[in-house]
Amino acid sequence: MLKFLQHICQLIMSPGNGWEDISYAGDDPKQLAKVGLYPLFGVAAITVFAQYFYEDLSFITVLQYAIVTFVKFFVSYFFAMVVFASTMGQCVDGQANEKKNTTVITYTLAIVSIIAIIKKLLPLDLSIIDFIYVYVGIVLWKSARYLAVKDDKLVQFLIMAIISVLGVPYALGAILKFIIG
Repeated sequence: MLKFLQHICQLIMSPGNGWEDISYAGDDPKQLAKVGLYPLFGVAAITVFAQYFYEDLSFITVLQYAIVTFVKFFVSYFFAMVVFASTMGQCVDGQANEKKNTTVITYTLAIVSIIAIIKKLLPLDLSIIDFIYVYVGIVLWKSARYLAVKDDKLVQFLIMAIISVLGVPYALGAILKFIIG
């Protein structure tokens, strides 16, 4: 878990160097998900309970929002894996590397969940925090070299990656919150 968090910090500080270090480490992405990503999703869900103290919400509503938070990240992880698996073959030189695809999804969703944690812990609605998601796009852009994305397919890769890693959790969260009220 500590190594996972160190790599996340490296990606935040310097995405290009962070992807180089991740490539060098060669960790198993499924193990990273078990020891780092899924617990981070759980922490993101638990931090929703902070809203109970500074917003006028019932405990049941906050519990439902916590479940929505975990589900939206968990489903997004597997949805992004399917999207990457089906589209990366045409974006990369050679054959797509499933291990690298899963690693990129794992680390970028970890950053997205950390942003969600920060947003839920702050009692203020600061719009500036929403601009941090642009930085996740930069981290995805820097991952193109790690994934060996062709230069002429970079825009296609970025659109696909941003929609599957950023768009799906946002849309799924909005839909689920609308359903529960």
